[in-house]
Amino acid sequence: MTDPLSGSMMIEGRVSRRASGELRIEFRSGPGDPIAVAEREESVATGRRFPISLGRTKSRGDTHVLTYSDGYRVRIESSRDEPTVLKTATGTRVGLILVTDTATAISITAGTICHFVPHPEEPRTGDVFRLLILDVFGAELGRLSLIRSPEGWGRRGDELADNHLWWDRAGDTLPVPILGTRLAVGRRLDRDERDALLAACVDIALGLRPYITELKCLDG
Repeated sequence: MTDPLSGSMMIEGRVSRRASGELRIEFRSGPGDPIAVAEREESVATGRRFPISLGRTKSRGDTHVLTYSDGYRVRIESSRDEPTVLKTATGTRVGLILVTDTATAISITAGTICHFVPHPEEPRTGDVFRLLILDVFGAELGRLSLIRSPEGWGRRGDELADNHLWWDRAGDTLPVPILGTRLAVGRRLDRDERDALLAACVDIALGLRPYITELKCLDG
């Protein structure tokens, strides 16, 4: 949903479980049908079927597919020790996300897109993790909240999210570390930015990759 007064927009991603047991995340920018859905690629959906805690050793990488409502797809190939790779449906690399104690999203053709860093005041509570998204010059582009509990969906204190009247719907309880994501930005996103930011949401919420140090431990 875009705020016509400020030009800001917010995209929520809510994690749910399919009848098969696999997790998916549905992204919405307002009431109605999802603008995109991501789930594990069927060809690699073997082995462990349920999430593990962030920061723990994983036996392999995960590949998820982000499918937009217009049919456009982005493959998100995540590895514990290598950059997360973004590819088109045909296998062409379009971006990378470099993950250390923070993370940086890079377009193959346009260079650095943004950086993910901990919120300087309150990066972690019992209900939510909070990250800042910085542009290539280090200015704030937006904010990313990672919801840890159903109460986290109703958490206030983010001026960008407060511009959107639909954002505080209650959420379901699932036995997973991250129930969903809330992405709030101060302007409209271009295709590269949107793909990188939603891919990051998928990589964290479904791929369980820690983009900041605070995400490496979920013990309370």
